[in-house]
Amino acid sequence: MELLKALKGEKTEYTPVWFMRQAGRFLPEYREIRASVKDFFELCQNVELSVKVTLLPVNILKVDAAILFSDLLVPLLPMRNLTVNLVENIGPVINCKKDIVYLDDVIEHYHVKEELSFVADIIKGVKEESEVPLIGFCGAPFTLISYVIEGGGSRNYHKTKKFMYLYKDTFRRAIFKLTGILKEFFLLQKEAGIDAFQIFDSWAGTLSPDDYQEFIFNPTKDLILSIENAGIPAIYFSTGTCGLFPIISEYPSTAVSVDWRQPLSYAVEKFKGKVIQGNLEPSAVFLDRETLSNRVRSIILDGLNAKSHIFNLGHGILPDTDPDTVKWLVDFVHGESRRLKERFTQKA
Repeated sequence: MELLKALKGEKTEYTPVWFMRQAGRFLPEYREIRASVKDFFELCQNVELSVKVTLLPVNILKVDAAILFSDLLVPLLPMRNLTVNLVENIGPVINCKKDIVYLDDVIEHYHVKEELSFVADIIKGVKEESEVPLIGFCGAPFTLISYVIEGGGSRNYHKTKKFMYLYKDTFRRAIFKLTGILKEFFLLQKEAGIDAFQIFDSWAGTLSPDDYQEFIFNPTKDLILSIENAGIPAIYFSTGTCGLFPIISEYPSTAVSVDWRQPLSYAVEKFKGKVIQGNLEPSAVFLDRETLSNRVRSIILDGLNAKSHIFNLGHGILPDTDPDTVKWLVDFVHGESRRLKERFTQKA
C-alpha cells in the first residue's frame, strides 16, 4: 500500500507508480473488451466489464493503484438538456437543447445516487476483487463546463472565455450548480469505497491567472474542501498551468499532479508541504531505454525532495504506447527508487 503511505506523507520503501489512462487503448486486452460493446458510454455503464477494465493495469502492469474506469463526461449524461456522445476519431460531441445563454438552466441538478448508481456498483465490484488502492475521479468544474460551452474539445477555448466575459453571472450560477453535482458525485464514490480522489482540470491552462482566480478558483476550492473534509486525499491535476502554480498552491489538496512542462524540482519547490505526482512526458516512453532510464531517474531524484512523490506521466498514456515498455517502466521505477532511497538513507 505504498501509494496510500505516500498520500499520507509517510516514508515509502519505493516510489509508487500509476498512470493516467492506464486502462486504455494501448492495452490489447482493453481493445478486446471495448469491441464487445457498441459504444464507449455503454462500456462505462456495464458494471462487470468496467470492473475488469479497471483492474487490467493492476494485473498486467503491476501498478500501485487502480483508477476507476469511467469518463469525465459521465456526470453530464443525466442532464435532460444535453446529448453527450464520444465519436470515434473526433472525441466528445455535446449538443445543447437550449440556447447556451441559458447555461444556468442547462446545468440542472439531478439525483446523483440514482442516476449514476452504476459508478458506485463498479467501485464496489473492484473493491470486492482487489485490495489495491482505488482512485476515484471527476472533471473539475471549469473543464466540464467548458466542454458544454464549446460543444466538445477546443484548441483555444475561446467560446468558453467569451461566455465568461459576456455572461459573468450566468457562468457563475452554472458553475456553482455543477460544483454541487460534482460534490455529490464524489460522495457517491466515497461511500462506495474509493481510497483517493483525483480532480482532472485538463483545460485550466487556457486561462490567464486573473481569469483563473476570478472564475474558477473558488468553485474548485469548494470541491477540494468537500473531499478533504470527508477524509479522502484529493489530488488536483492540471496541464499547462506552471504559470498558475502560486494560485494552485493555495488549494487545500493533499497532492498536486503536474505535467511535463516544467522540471519536477520546480513543482516540488512551488508546492512545499504537498505530495507531488508526475511527471514524465508521455511521448518519452518511445525513447531508447538508456535515455528513458536517465529521465526517469532524474524525476525520482527530484521526488525525493518532496513531502512524498507518486510517479506518473504528465498526462495520459498514448494509444500507440507499447505495453511492454510500460511494464518495464513500472519495474524500473520500483527498483530504482528503492535503490536510491536506500542509498540516501544510508548517507543520512
